[in-house]
Amino acid sequence: MKYMDHPNKKYHVLARGVVISSDYILVAHCIGMDNTFLPGGHVEFNEGLKDTLSREIGEELGLSCEVSGYLGTVEAEFEDVDTYHQEINHVFTVKIPDINHKRNPSSKEGHLEFYWIHIKDMEKHNLQPHPVRILIMNYLENKVQGSHFLSTFDDGSGV
Repeated sequence: MKYMDHPNKKYHVLARGVVISSDYILVAHCIGMDNTFLPGGHVEFNEGLKDTLSREIGEELGLSCEVSGYLGTVEAEFEDVDTYHQEINHVFTVKIPDINHKRNPSSKEGHLEFYWIHIKDMEKHNLQPHPVRILIMNYLENKVQGSHFLSTFDDGSGV
């Protein structure tokens, strides 16, 4: 079924975080699904991307973090049983104090679990949307980040 024929359509704007420890990356997994994704979530109205990511990590993991470099944007689409989804993922590097790949952090949300995967195993763990794998590898191999990220949320000037 083509997206235009779907009775339900949803559009998502998301902030996602790349948390790295040694050669491992932290991923989220929705229990019962066959894929993983980066921690983070939906941007709320009147909220900047960095604030969204910080809030989401607080809600999901109960941890504070520092959202730093902007890696880029990944646009994706997917279908579930009766809905076509289109999403924009803004991906940042994130530092979380006192967290490392030797211990999986506990989830504060019952439908999610978090665990570390080796960088080379992103495909094996079906990290989605799949173009985030390219962003991550470009960053790790070449320290390539997005060219610019500017926001009125950062300077307090509002709209």
